[in-house]
Amino acid sequence: MRAPAAFVLFVAALFPAASDLAAQASPKKNAPPPAASAPASPLKAARPVISQFEDGQPVDPSQAFLPGETLFFSFLVDGYKLGSTGQVKLTAHFEARDPKGVLITPRDEEVIGTTLSQEDRQWRPKFRAQIQLPSIAPAGAYKIRYDAADQQSGQNTSGEVIFHVSGRTVEPSPALVVRSLGFYRTQDDVAALKMPAFRAGDLVWVRCDITGYKYGEQNSIDVSYDVAVLAPGGKQLFSQENAAVEKSQAFYPQPWVPVDFNITLQPDTAPGAYAMVITAHDGQGNQTAESRAEFRVE
Repeated sequence: MRAPAAFVLFVAALFPAASDLAAQASPKKNAPPPAASAPASPLKAARPVISQFEDGQPVDPSQAFLPGETLFFSFLVDGYKLGSTGQVKLTAHFEARDPKGVLITPRDEEVIGTTLSQEDRQWRPKFRAQIQLPSIAPAGAYKIRYDAADQQSGQNTSGEVIFHVSGRTVEPSPALVVRSLGFYRTQDDVAALKMPAFRAGDLVWVRCDITGYKYGEQNSIDVSYDVAVLAPGGKQLFSQENAAVEKSQAFYPQPWVPVDFNITLQPDTAPGAYAMVITAHDGQGNQTAESRAEFRVE
């Protein structure tokens, strides 16, 4: 699992109109910088935009992103103070949080320092952030909180925008648990079979989620699970210890571990009621949990 990318920030200027450039075509040599002045208006963060591409069109508020996607955010700053020699000194912060208020990437800071001389007096600093969503993230409303500070005027401004992430959410648990163990006919099926029945030789897809494990340093996790199939009467037909192991760490605490695998029924599998048993292990918290579900062979 890769760690989410950190914010990438930089500032862009809006260049003068063609008429202004013509007026500045022959500037005087060693022209003095603009005179110092107080901000014409309070410091303001303007035009916050969330898009799918850098400097792209704003997404519709009803549009939802998918876990693992990257979104782009930007805003402008107005009302900043110009120093005695044309200096501009601004600081900005960005942070994104999930529906429970948990940071999904580190809070970042960018200090902007530049000196204006021949630039347009209407120059507007623009901050940009690139945010990668966690690959496993709950659905819901996420927030981007942003702020800017002018070191010369002492003014501050801030704002907040909401975006949505689609997908599913696994109910959290204070202790290790295996949730939603179910059977599927194909890997692409969304809903589990209400009455799972198969024939000898069929491919059986199995899914569930493991949650309630403990986190170590840097949100590390150590989760594994065993698989067993029981025949009618309880005899074990098949078992595999450590069928999969998830050892990882990331800035954002992974809320659950998805389980997705398949088994092939033997051509001579006798009809009857069988049981799938998933036993989960939490190496960090020294916990074990089991879940079983029945399916039929007809």
